[in-house]
Parts: sequence; structure tokens; C-alpha cells
Amino acid sequence: MGLMGWRRRAAAHVAGPPEQRAEVVDSGEAAIAQVLSGEVGEGVSMREALSLPGVWAAINFLSAAMAGLPIEVFETTSDEGGDKKLKGGVVDVLGAAVNDSTTSFSWRETFFAEVFGPGRAYTYIERNAQGRVINLFPMEYHRTTVRKDQGRLFYDYREPSGRVKIYPGRDVIDIAFLLKPDHVSNHNPVMTCASAIRQGLNANRYALTVFGKNGVPPYVLTGPFQAAKEMMRSAADLMRVTRRAADEGKPVLPLPAGHELKRLGDDPEKMQLTPVQVFAVGQVARIYQLPPVFLQELSKGNYNNIEHQDLHLVKHTLRRWVKKFEQELTLKIFGRGSKRYVKLNLDGIMRGDFKTRIEAIVKAIQNGLMTPNEGRALENRAPLPGGDVLLVQGATVPIELAGKAFAKGAVVPKPDDDADPDDQDGDADTHTN
Repeated sequence: MGLMGWRRRAAAHVAGPPEQRAEVVDSGEAAIAQVLSGEVGEGVSMREALSLPGVWAAINFLSAAMAGLPIEVFETTSDEGGDKKLKGGVVDVLGAAVNDSTTSFSWRETFFAEVFGPGRAYTYIERNAQGRVINLFPMEYHRTTVRKDQGRLFYDYREPSGRVKIYPGRDVIDIAFLLKPDHVSNHNPVMTCASAIRQGLNANRYALTVFGKNGVPPYVLTGPFQAAKEMMRSAADLMRVTRRAADEGKPVLPLPAGHELKRLGDDPEKMQLTPVQVFAVGQVARIYQLPPVFLQELSKGNYNNIEHQDLHLVKHTLRRWVKKFEQELTLKIFGRGSKRYVKLNLDGIMRGDFKTRIEAIVKAIQNGLMTPNEGRALENRAPLPGGDVLLVQGATVPIELAGKAFAKGAVVPKPDDDADPDDQDGDADTHTN
């Protein structure tokens, strides 16, 4: 009997009283713990940055906007009609197809996607024996190295075969997001502002852990577990029940007696998760100097301020890149001192609604600012005979004669610059209608 009593005492000692343990009921506990603890690094790769909708939208919008602007080539003349607009040759290369397999739009879109992404883009200029431009070939950013030798830039391009070609600066179109003082290296907008982009990525990552598993956020199950294996088994069972309840839309979740389910981390509503994501869009808009409306962030947009954001886009964002692109193309294609120059037409992107455009054209024609055919050209309409004459409304008269021509039977005197108005004959009745 003593032996049996000892065994019972030993078994009771092994079992012991129930122990309060906790187990995370979510397979993504490591991810959310990393986010909440701040262990995620501030650095960001280009691939990660593009996964943030704000960065993706900004690069796509700006590159497509620059690709869609018409390219024109002019030659400076002393004629009264202004500079001569050129056609054919290099105009077709820049405006239609840069080579046999790439359109102008496609080239410029990928070109500026590199500018606004990694921060720089290159294109090789191919010329014939006479020095005329016949083709443009894009150069991949990660295969190109820029160096300076005796004050002149050279571009080392490593082909897929491993062979390195060296191009002088005059044969490469080179646009950087922002050059450094040495004019060789450049700032990368994504890497420079990595912490701001990482903030947006972390907010998206946290939202994924909360809503990515049937809307069941991570919880901690606490209760009187007898052993580690039992704890893990109970937690796994509860996790399956939780998932099933969420899938079936059941509002009631059964829990074992003496157990409690506690949420891990803060409440997304209290953490202001949505405002944080909106703020991340604003951060990206600041990086690229874009009004938030062009990143589809319309929480504070209305008809009036959206119209002004259109003006801001052209005046303070696109104009900078247009001017930089125009000067780079003019220098590299025609050289210094040439009378020819490249111009991007911003009229298309500044076009308002049909009613506003027509009213503006009519006013310009009626006041002699443009001919009817020039107004038709703005709407892509063919010129008409007699439409190249400046017109002005004939009803415009000096202000002191306003109303006299409409007086019944009144005779409108001819204006005399030498006459003194105080010496004019007639009484006050002749000056009334």
C-alpha cells in the first residue's frame, strides 16, 4: 500500500496544477510582431517601392504624361511669320518611331519610367555618314556606367554578351531625376526617400495581416493549459474553429472553459490605419511634386481645387521636365549653336472642356490675336480659304462716344484730337438719349 501511495503522489507531482499559458492564434504572428516592434529596416528595394500603389501611380502617370506630349522641331528665322516648323527626317524619328521596332510614345514612356524610378535614363543616338540622326536606341540603366575623363562624359554600356561599348557624351541622351554636384552621379528618388516609402509599405503590410486571413486578426489565447503539447493542440483547434466561423459568417465563437481570447496589437481604427495610408500617398506626391488628385487621392478634392491642381501640374511639375527634355534633345541632336531646336507642345494637356476651348478661340479671333485658320488648327481642323486674315470687331468705338450712335436721329461727330471738349457747341440736351 505504501508503494501504491508513492506512485499516486509521484503522478500528482508530475501533473501539477493547471498552468496559465498563452499561445498566438495566427500563423502570421512573426510578421505582425516584426512590424509592431519596428524591426523592419528603413531601406527599400525598387521592386518593393513599386508595390506601393502611390509610387506605381506616380511613375506611370508622369511617364505617360511626358510620352503623350507632341514633339515639334523648329528652325530660327528672321521672317516676320516666326520660326519655321520642320517636317520629316529627325522630326519623324522623335515624333513617330525612334527605330524600326519602337514607337516614340513607347520609347519616351519607358525612358521616363527609368527617370522617375531608378532616377536616370539613357538613349544612344545613331547617325549616318552625313551626321544626321536615323535611330535612337534605349540603354538599360543597370548596364550603363557614367564616368568623366578630362571634363568630358563617357558612357560605358555592357551588352548582354559581356562586351563593353564606350559612347561619348554627345551621342547619348541623358536625363537624371537630380544630378549631384559632380554631374556624373545622381540621386535616386526611391532610395533617397526610402523611409517615407517604407512607412507606406509597413501600413499596407499591417493591413494585410489584419484583413488577409478571412478578416480574422491575430489573437492570443490564454487559459489553464496542462502541458505544452496540449496548449498547441488547443490553440490549433481554436484556430480552425475561428476560421470556420469566419467563413460561415457565424457571430458566436465557442471557447473552452477558463480560456480568454485577447487581440494581439492595437486596434486598426485606433491606430488610424486608413489615415496613415492616405498620408503615405501624400508623401509620395511630395517626392514627385504631384498634386494628390493625380494619385487618385480625392479625400479633400472638389471641383475648384482640382482645376487649380491641373494648373499646378503643368506650371510646377511638367514644365520642369519638358524644359529639361527639350534642351537635352536640342543639344545632343543638333549641337551647340544650332538654329534648330526641339519643342514639346503643352497645349494638348492644357485643353479644357469643349465649351471653354471654343469660347477662348472665339475671343482670340475676334480680338485679332489669331486668324480663323489658326483657331481651326488648334481643333485639328483643315484650313479654309480666306481664313489667314486677322479680324477685329467693328463695333469697338472710343468710350466717350458710347451710346451716341444709338440715339435716335443723333449725328455722331467725328473724333477730333485737337478739339477741346469744353469748347464744343450745344447744350446739355444734346448729350442725353
